[in-house]
Amino acid sequence: MHKKIKDLSEKRIKYLIEKQIPFYKWNKTYLDWIRDELYEVEDEIKEKNSVYLEDELWDVFWNYLCLLHSLENEWKITNAEKVFERCYKKFGERVGYDWDWWHNWQEVKDKQKQELKLEHNKLYKNDK
Repeated sequence: MHKKIKDLSEKRIKYLIEKQIPFYKWNKTYLDWIRDELYEVEDEIKEKNSVYLEDELWDVFWNYLCLLHSLENEWKITNAEKVFERCYKKFGERVGYDWDWWHNWQEVKDKQKQELKLEHNKLYKNDK
């Protein structure tokens, strides 16, 4: 993740928390805003409209980053970087370097689901 963008989104969340801004309802705020922005993206997908479409796509991305930092502050995730690491591992394994990757997609996906289940059970085994 580009460090300057990451820093801006972290700064935004810190400000909202410290100043107790009324509209900020933790992760729900950004989940709602992502949904709204996706509708705006859909509206901007048309010919000769790349400037507005790119702007709306950025809004989705910005709200996603803020969601990650909000979840960090709520102790729901370890950190935003961990999410990006998981993404790279997940799709790196599924796509890989094989041109015939689609045939392996489901097989790798099933294997990854089992790995996630094991990791989850190991992390939360005493929470029952």
